[in-house]
Amino acid sequence: QVSGSRLGDRHSFAMAELQKKLVDNDALGQMSGERQGLTTSEAAKRMEEFGPNEIPVVETPIWKMILSQFVGTMPVMLEVSCLISAAAGDWPDFFVILAMVLVNAALGFREEMKAKNALAELTNQMESSIPCLRDGKSESLPVSKLVPGDVIHLRGGALTPADVEWLEGDVLSIDTAALTGEPLPRKYPSEEYGKSILSGTTVKSGEAYCIVRLTGINTEIGQGQADIMADRASASVSVFEQKVMVVVNIIISLAVLDAICIVLVQGLVRGGFDVDFKGTLLTALSILIAAVPIALPLVLQVTMAIGAYRMATDHHAIVTRMSALQDIASMDVLCSDKTGTLTTAKMSINLEKIWPAKADGFNLIDPYLYKAPNQDLALQQMLMVMGIMASNPDKKDDAIDGALLRAWDKMKTEQGEACDKMKEGYEQIDLTGFNPEVKRTVATVKRLYDGKRLVIAKGLASKVMDTGAGGQDSGKLQWKCEECKEDGFVEMVQKTDQELSSKGYKTIAVAAGVEGEGMHFLGLLPMIDPPRYDTAITVQRLQDAGVEVKMITGDHLNIAIETARMVGMATNILPGEATREGGHTGDETIRESGGFAQVLPRDKRECVLALQRSYDLVVGMTGDGVNDAPALSAAQCGIAVEDATDAAKNAAAMILTTEGLSAVFGAVVESRKIFARLFSYVSYRLAATIQILLYLSILVYVFDCTLDPLYVILLALFNDVTMIPVAEDNQSAAAEPQHAVIAHLIGFSTTLGVFQSVASIIFYLCMDKGLVKGIESYEVTGHYPTSVHAQNAIWLQVSIAAEFLIFSARSPGLFFCSKPSHELLFSTMLGNVVSTLLAIYAFPEPLDWQEVAAVWAYDIGALIFVDLTKMMYKFIYEADAAGVIDEYQIAEEDKSLKPGEQDTMAPQDCEATIRRVRESVKIMQQTSRKYSSASGRNTSMRFLSTGQQRTSRVMSRSSMMSKKNYTHTRSSVHYGDDLRKRTPASIRFKP
Repeated sequence: QVSGSRLGDRHSFAMAELQKKLVDNDALGQMSGERQGLTTSEAAKRMEEFGPNEIPVVETPIWKMILSQFVGTMPVMLEVSCLISAAAGDWPDFFVILAMVLVNAALGFREEMKAKNALAELTNQMESSIPCLRDGKSESLPVSKLVPGDVIHLRGGALTPADVEWLEGDVLSIDTAALTGEPLPRKYPSEEYGKSILSGTTVKSGEAYCIVRLTGINTEIGQGQADIMADRASASVSVFEQKVMVVVNIIISLAVLDAICIVLVQGLVRGGFDVDFKGTLLTALSILIAAVPIALPLVLQVTMAIGAYRMATDHHAIVTRMSALQDIASMDVLCSDKTGTLTTAKMSINLEKIWPAKADGFNLIDPYLYKAPNQDLALQQMLMVMGIMASNPDKKDDAIDGALLRAWDKMKTEQGEACDKMKEGYEQIDLTGFNPEVKRTVATVKRLYDGKRLVIAKGLASKVMDTGAGGQDSGKLQWKCEECKEDGFVEMVQKTDQELSSKGYKTIAVAAGVEGEGMHFLGLLPMIDPPRYDTAITVQRLQDAGVEVKMITGDHLNIAIETARMVGMATNILPGEATREGGHTGDETIRESGGFAQVLPRDKRECVLALQRSYDLVVGMTGDGVNDAPALSAAQCGIAVEDATDAAKNAAAMILTTEGLSAVFGAVVESRKIFARLFSYVSYRLAATIQILLYLSILVYVFDCTLDPLYVILLALFNDVTMIPVAEDNQSAAAEPQHAVIAHLIGFSTTLGVFQSVASIIFYLCMDKGLVKGIESYEVTGHYPTSVHAQNAIWLQVSIAAEFLIFSARSPGLFFCSKPSHELLFSTMLGNVVSTLLAIYAFPEPLDWQEVAAVWAYDIGALIFVDLTKMMYKFIYEADAAGVIDEYQIAEEDKSLKPGEQDTMAPQDCEATIRRVRESVKIMQQTSRKYSSASGRNTSMRFLSTGQQRTSRVMSRSSMMSKKNYTHTRSSVHYGDDLRKRTPASIRFKP
């Protein structure tokens, strides 16, 4: 322990204040019968007096939300434009620009309210609950309903929901780092720290009943959390959005320079200041307005909010922060826990394989056991009795205790009343719950026939045989079983344990002894935790999607390897100690391995950090316990699985509300769709902006043709309003992780924008060739078309072409191979129809239907032309594109992949369960190879429809690793005096 004097030297004043709150927090007085808790009526009165146990959320006033829609670079530019139009007396343009500002503000406010309400609903679904005594009965109560005087049950992994006082139970190990910064856990109750435990601390180990003293903002940490909630009242901006806005600001800056140049050219060179000063100014101003994608932030926010809602409702994954959507779409490696994620966590003990060690220890526990007619069966029954006496009968949902209780019921049913009578001779006095540090539970049991007290332990075999194995732990009782002194006994236990684990069994060791005397190792209880029915195919789907899956588990190495083999994962799994090598060698080991077993919490975190710092990978990590929280916090995509502890949920970026990895795959698919929607809209909007700036500038500089500002303002308005439904567009998920590469975004957008401008220039040059009536050729007039009729045709061509461009920008292949959403299609075509009607009936010197038909036909041809140039860009600059995920194939597989009754219950026939899982993996792999072979014959069609030119690299690499034996090499490559790490491609395999 760290002495109080040493801590006092470091935190004298702060620790004195905290000590006072920890020990003297009894202002409410000691009530009689506190252990029984409150009645419902008492709780209601205290709820009125003290309020709910929650931090009041700082609500942004409606008026602030409305005003915020008018603040920002783009809204301010429009507002300035509006003022300039008013000053110039151009009232039609003034009202149109004002309408743009108001409409976009109204839409932004509406969508912000929708997103706020949706996220509030999700937040309510995420509220934690805790066992609480009400009216003398235990019930699961939301933590917000706790009031002073409630009696709650705390256990390892729980986050203390209020300032509480310990009543009875185990001595709790409490992590107080959130309050004190002290890394070492504290013991409660103790003379040094008293009995009061503050809100926000985490229970590391132990189980106890506590009474609530202070709640909400009255707690020590409550006021600080209220301040944090105030800081978080404003929404955070994702990295992708930040990068996009940088690009937008650059384009706006270029547009400002372009507008200045136009003013100078038109005003000074062509005499516009003398002839038409207002027209010259408004021409430049209209180009500037057209360059402002005012709806871009709105569409980005709406897309992510809708995506987060869909992930929660459709894929059972709650995103705790919006930036996590980008991280999930970019995830390169998933480090998955085994128990409960890859497997069912529904342990079942194989009664036939129960292994009693030696009869000597059993005879000391029950001297009459040797009289049993079937000695082997009696030893197995007594071993189960000792395991049951070291279990909590109320923890039927616990993985280990639940398996023992179910196996005990099965044993009584199959083997009669003899085992039940055997158990009646013992009475449990107290039980110390499981501690992940000491890896065992310890019970004190009274032997009724002579009153002697027994100590029974169950847990990891090495720690049950010798508590000092692997170093001294913090367990209250320490021992080394008497049998360990015999030659070959430890080796015999280890050999039996390895034989069982190689067949997929996890073992629980049991030891017992008379209190005050030596402990005796009794034997092993073999349990199987089979893979979930959908694990194998989900792992393959993740690998096909470019996500490498590594198993990181605290379980035995042989069990991890066997589980990996059953689900089709890489089997080159190493012991957790291999992560502790450090340096280049340790990082290479982590990168090249298929996973690690028998890991410590720090090993999980080291795996994440090594993959991030040395290989610049986006890493996902699943977990559920307190010991997983450091790794979940370090990973970009920390994923708390279903029934995770509060500590794990608080550290995670995503919380699953269903079992297994299938929800992770669903989240990956949905997040990549979200990314595709964002990328398609941003690339479209930047391309449209580039087209308007480039085309209109060329018209002014080269052809001395200026458009009426009203045309350009309407063009910008239609481009913004009609594209909002892109937030709910149909999109395909890319077959590999998606990273926000701005260079690619700029290159793709510039390609579309430049060739759109080329198509528009060609249209302008061909207007006098019969496309538009009443326009004489350049050879006759000596100048290019500049009439109002010509401007009408120019505006309609650019407007329709800009609307059509979204169909090319959103499609990974040819535009007609990807179906847009009905909302986007309707909105786009409605915009085109409105533009057409304006050109025919509203504008001066209108177009006729024949001219409109010519413009439509030309723009459809231009769309095909631009789409082909897009495919050329993809072929040249995205030659390694892996295409999209085939969701139709996944849907077909899911129809036949439905859980049966045997998949939702703990397995009874353990060997049959293992055989069934292995057979399903073989069938799934054969089906996948057949599909891959068939699709490989249509490479050209895949590229044209999805942009795919190869399969996923990770899928190929992981499949290779799972089918071949792995040879780990320590060598590095030297280049002169510079020591460089080998790349992942240098992994060696042997048949």
